[in-house]
Amino acid sequence: MSKQNGDTSPQDGGVAVRLFRLTNRLKKKITKMRKPDDTPGFLAPEAIAEADALITELCEDCPAAMNKHFKALVAAWTKMRDMPDGAERKEQAQDMFTVAHEIKDISALCGYDLVSYFAESLRDFVAGTELKLEAQRVIIQAHIDALNVVLKQGIKTDGGAQAEELKKMVKIAIDKYR
Repeated sequence: MSKQNGDTSPQDGGVAVRLFRLTNRLKKKITKMRKPDDTPGFLAPEAIAEADALITELCEDCPAAMNKHFKALVAAWTKMRDMPDGAERKEQAQDMFTVAHEIKDISALCGYDLVSYFAESLRDFVAGTELKLEAQRVIIQAHIDALNVVLKQGIKTDGGAQAEELKKMVKIAIDKYR
């Protein structure tokens, strides 16, 4: 027999149901960052300062992190370059996509605009292309060569003659094989 509140018990022939009230810890953290008057969009200055400190710390190690990811990118490319089309090649392409995305994110966050530009272009190319293997080889290699130059020379901005020359080199490869 059901009780009025809809609860049933095993003695009544029903199924026992137990409700658990879980604490939403994320909601508690977010509400601590708001003003007492709950102004929409407000973030506490302490939270902003903490985030800025984390970004500053991350950016101190940015060149080393980008180089580490670049080595992983080159390793994936070396393995993938001469593979025939198939599942293993697609898996390597996914690895390259992920690493290029990581490079793009960290470089954009830390002000390495040119690295971010080439990493994003490579990521998008690897993700959305169904070209012949020869075309893939040339275009991906052009991106990797450009990233290598930018990282070795520590070029941060995407302006200047050298940056434009590198962009032109990659564009020629893309235009020729697309």
